[in-house]
Amino acid sequence: MATRWGVIGTSNISHDFAVAMSTLPRTEHLITAVASKDKARSQEFAQQFDIPKAYDSYSLVATDPEVDVVYVGTLNEHHYSVSRLMLEHGKNVLCEEPFCQNSKQVQQLVELARSKNLFIMEAMWMFFTPAFTILREEINKGTIGEPLQIISSFGTPMSESLIQQRNSGGSILELAVFSVYMSQFLFGPEKPQIYGTCGQLTESGFDKDASVILKYSNGRISTFLSHFKVDLPNEATVFGTKGNIKLYDPFWSATKMSINGSDINIDVPETKKPTRYGNSVQLIYEIQEVRNCLLKGLNESSIVPWSLSIENAILVEDIRKKLGVTICK
Repeated sequence: MATRWGVIGTSNISHDFAVAMSTLPRTEHLITAVASKDKARSQEFAQQFDIPKAYDSYSLVATDPEVDVVYVGTLNEHHYSVSRLMLEHGKNVLCEEPFCQNSKQVQQLVELARSKNLFIMEAMWMFFTPAFTILREEINKGTIGEPLQIISSFGTPMSESLIQQRNSGGSILELAVFSVYMSQFLFGPEKPQIYGTCGQLTESGFDKDASVILKYSNGRISTFLSHFKVDLPNEATVFGTKGNIKLYDPFWSATKMSINGSDINIDVPETKKPTRYGNSVQLIYEIQEVRNCLLKGLNESSIVPWSLSIENAILVEDIRKKLGVTICK
């Protein structure tokens, strides 16, 4: 029987989620409902992806008996409230990254899911991609020796007016979250010392750029940049005592990587419609993980467990505080 999905929000990432799912068998995954606060947008999205129900209320998805699990693809500031609504009505949840605006909200969602025996996972799709699987395997094999340094970046230019509107996030929460998670993926669960931060804030107090150094034990360092004003390489390299592994742009969904100077190209499925973000057909891997967990009766994924999301939310919050960002309560 197919896993029946509801989609909340008709954003670009929701579009790519639906495009990616269309490459999977309908006998396994089926979007049965979509909701947007704008009924016309819901209807357009439903028509585009052959979805039978288009709602103008999130609560209608929460109470729809033909929805097993909900994908939350709304703006960041709505992740917590929408995910909570779904859990309260007995729906399993896959919530787009970053999970919430602060660590307290993440912990509350986890506790609610636990109390109701429901599945919830932060959609950190980077961890499920073939490139990250290869990265983990090669490091575990000792191919680059002991990993000691990570250097990564994510920068994409935006107009000043658009930057000033981003009151729910900032460059750390929206861009550098991938670098933070990669750092913990390789060097965690140890909480690092935030050795250095600098960046500029918007008029409303959110970071438009950031440069960060995280210091771990045994000489391990992660250095990363995020920026709303300039293009950055958007690559990540892990340096070890015997070599290095590089993930090419975009490193969070790389289809090209190099291991000690030897390039590897990664094949991904073809899509019938173009995606709006680079290589985002790889959302299929987290989609498959959700189904596998539900079939096994699991409430959390072993790849993105609740503990990891909580640890990373606390670290992201601490970094933002160091930059002078006022954290939403």
